[in-house]
Amino acid sequence: ETILIIYAEYKNILDHLLMKLFKYFCLLSFMASCSSEQTPQELLSVDLRSGMDHPSMLALQDEIESVEYIPLETTADPASLLDGVSEYAVTSNYIYVSPVKEQRIVQFDRKGQFVKTLIPFGQGPGEFSDFLMGMQADEKNNRLYLFSSNKIMVYTLDGEFIQSLNHDYTIVYQRMVGQDRFASVAFPYVPFESGSYGLGVFSDKADTIAMKNDFSSPLVSHEKAGFTIALATAYSDMEESVLFKTGSNDTVFRVTADDILPACVLRTGNSDKEVIRSLDATDFSSLKRKFGEDYDIFVSDMFETPSNYYFRCRYNAGYYVASVHKKTGQVLAEKCAQPGDIRALGDANLLYGMLGTKSYQDFPVWGRTQGDCLVQLLTAYELHLYKEKCNITVPPELKEVNDDSNPVFIVYKLRRV
Repeated sequence: ETILIIYAEYKNILDHLLMKLFKYFCLLSFMASCSSEQTPQELLSVDLRSGMDHPSMLALQDEIESVEYIPLETTADPASLLDGVSEYAVTSNYIYVSPVKEQRIVQFDRKGQFVKTLIPFGQGPGEFSDFLMGMQADEKNNRLYLFSSNKIMVYTLDGEFIQSLNHDYTIVYQRMVGQDRFASVAFPYVPFESGSYGLGVFSDKADTIAMKNDFSSPLVSHEKAGFTIALATAYSDMEESVLFKTGSNDTVFRVTADDILPACVLRTGNSDKEVIRSLDATDFSSLKRKFGEDYDIFVSDMFETPSNYYFRCRYNAGYYVASVHKKTGQVLAEKCAQPGDIRALGDANLLYGMLGTKSYQDFPVWGRTQGDCLVQLLTAYELHLYKEKCNITVPPELKEVNDDSNPVFIVYKLRRV
């Protein structure tokens, strides 16, 4: 009888424990299901080639809320005259430009009125003396950054010199991506095994935060692997990050203040020749304008909006722009209006200008995102070239631009998602 009483007590305790365990596992199961709903979506992977082979008009017009035309004025001051623009930065108050043939930073206001030469070239205190590799304005913190291959010069937006940040790594592209953090792309034709890197995130003291140099392929030996000029980079203001694409693989990477992660995959199906020329740091054929086959897709530039990634590509002896919807993966591709042979297009300022989509008011659009805007830059020569040789609609605001005019900025306000 005593044994039966003890058994009954233990059974009650056991049943109680089992009930608690059951409820606990139910709770875990519920939490797991909630967690699975919040996990990141599977990496977006799209068939870019299929879109290129079935061109259609992009839908950029659905993303643009308004447009502003800003011609940069010329005055009696010779410093206001620009032969073109190699780099620029735009804030809500000012436009900063670096002329093509003159190493200086010129300041205009947001209406295009000439202010002054803000930062001269020279060896004096606060002057810029290196080859300019990039420019970035941080309006929130009142900073203007000038990047050279191994130095960052920091100024206020009014041109007051703050400091020079030196580093022992050599860059071809660099942008600030967070407080005292800089995303960097290594200089081409330096094999990774010789001590170089591919993508890096560094502090303002040149400490390494993150690094990636694995862009390998069985087609190129490790001792030869590095970057050639088959690179595409873009700063994403809305994400405070750098987007990066190399021709040696199909992944678009996002470089943030803390990490280097895939953003999306563009399945190109390129030839072995294209992969080799993009990864073999001892292959200098790209410098001689010898690219892969016409069938290869080379991404030359990109930007992103809240809804889409946009890629400008060389393909089949021409240029195309493609959009990839971030949620659905839909690919739209459009052949660009092109004033002449692809090899002659170096005459136009193609990095910023009119080799883009005609899906907004039938005028070619391409640019960089700055804040909640897409900023496009075009030169008078480029506009003349397209008017003469391409069937484009020129907005009334640009019809007064003549051959002697300074460059024009076009600012497209983007809709929020």
